[in-house]
Amino acid sequence: MAKSQFQYAAFLALFFFFLIASTDMQVAESIGCEKKSTTWSGPCLDSDGCNNQCINWEHAVHGACHFDWGSACFCYFC
Repeated sequence: MAKSQFQYAAFLALFFFFLIASTDMQVAESIGCEKKSTTWSGPCLDSDGCNNQCINWEHAVHGACHFDWGSACFCYFC
């Protein structure tokens, strides 16, 4: 009985370790990809317009409106 409880606890510990490690890798990969638009002015209420602006003016892969102390246009470069 004690052996199965130990195996269960060890499995849970490894599971959470890998879950946290994979989340940290995703965050590290996204650093530098997202940047607040330098050409968009005012609040961002139209993600399609933000997307077009990021692609055509800032040569990004795509863009979208997100909340950052108000709605802002963010460009994604990777």
